[in-house]
Amino acid sequence: MSHLFIAHGPRDVDALLSVHETMRQASIPTWYTPAGAKDVDPEAVNTAIDNAFGMVVLVSASSIRSRSVQAQIQRALDRGLKLFPIRSDNGRLSKLFKTALADQLTDSLSDEGALDRLVTDVRKRYERRCPVIAVMNLKGGIGKTTVSSQVFGAWQASLGGRTLLIDLDPQYNLTQTFFDMDHADASSARDKSVISLFERSRLHAFDSLSPAEDWSKIDTAPFEPVTRDLISHNILSGDDAPGGRLDLISGQFEISKYAFAPSPQALAMVGANFRRMIDYYRSEYDLIVFDTNPNATFLTRCALEAADRVLAPMHPDVYSLRGVRLLNQVMNEQVSADKRPELSVLFNAVGRSEQSNFEADARNGAFDEQAGFALSKALLSSALPRSGHLVVRSPEAGDDPWKQLVIHKGRGGGLKPIRETLRGIATELKRLEEA
Repeated sequence: MSHLFIAHGPRDVDALLSVHETMRQASIPTWYTPAGAKDVDPEAVNTAIDNAFGMVVLVSASSIRSRSVQAQIQRALDRGLKLFPIRSDNGRLSKLFKTALADQLTDSLSDEGALDRLVTDVRKRYERRCPVIAVMNLKGGIGKTTVSSQVFGAWQASLGGRTLLIDLDPQYNLTQTFFDMDHADASSARDKSVISLFERSRLHAFDSLSPAEDWSKIDTAPFEPVTRDLISHNILSGDDAPGGRLDLISGQFEISKYAFAPSPQALAMVGANFRRMIDYYRSEYDLIVFDTNPNATFLTRCALEAADRVLAPMHPDVYSLRGVRLLNQVMNEQVSADKRPELSVLFNAVGRSEQSNFEADARNGAFDEQAGFALSKALLSSALPRSGHLVVRSPEAGDDPWKQLVIHKGRGGGLKPIRETLRGIATELKRLEEA
């Protein structure tokens, strides 16, 4: 489970213990450096901030003067972490504290009911349901992997939070966007891959057989989720890597076995396993994204039933429109209303010089009837341009995975507007989720 980071000055011993004990009684886990400790590992502190769902800042003369607290607050701001400031004395605010905290600094620990209000605010964040977005269209070649990697890489970089990408496509192109084939195959060989979300594997017990070894059998035995570091790959790794957390659960071809399963009951059980695993990892992340295959299969149903929103990329043409129409049809006919996600549509690969007639007509409602739903209302206001910078390429030998993200790395003209567009799409999606 994720934790609440408590930033405090070296003299804030009583205030620290008071907040920690209050959170403990509320069953909210905390992480903090021991008061007065001088041998704290800076990397351990940074990791704890990156893994936190929020940060309580004890505002005092001691913390305001503390360089370590200043660094902790700055890292939290860079990661988009939610801050919960509360005064423990009347120390005069520095520029950083004023800029980051003044608007939210309404309570002091000595105020009646202040700790209760703090717990209420923290609990809302702690229990907030992590949004799950499935990138999907029942037509291939329309940029699902580009959107899954570049848009949500920009989300993590620009808006902060802990993001998990899950490759649900048996062709696992998203995985190969960040890691070479040898890395992907080695992960599959250890079951450090998406198949361990469906069936008990060698990640769960050393004496288990790999679910990938026998396509004629589906193991419906129950299993407990493994910690994220055992199943996921850290994309933000390597020299000079950006901060924060962007992880990937890699794909593999063997999840195609579910298309040949003879038992609907067994499929239902492994589908329930998948939803249970996603619910577990919601507590570890602020956003989960599925990259999916372009077919209506068991994997499609799993993604739809676990997702809160479907993001459908489409080219400005009738072929992509048909894929979106079929997707909407599958959602309405195959997913019950209580599990059915919201649908948003993103135009991809549009000309930057002028808006195409197709896109303009779609935004004006000309294709709503043909789509079978109010396409004009589901369209995001931003659109991804056609650009060589956004073409998915396999990483070169020795490349750090994060260098595949346009938001972090790239050369050539036209990058600035593309990055602004990626941030704009991410911001619009986040606002939809928060609404």
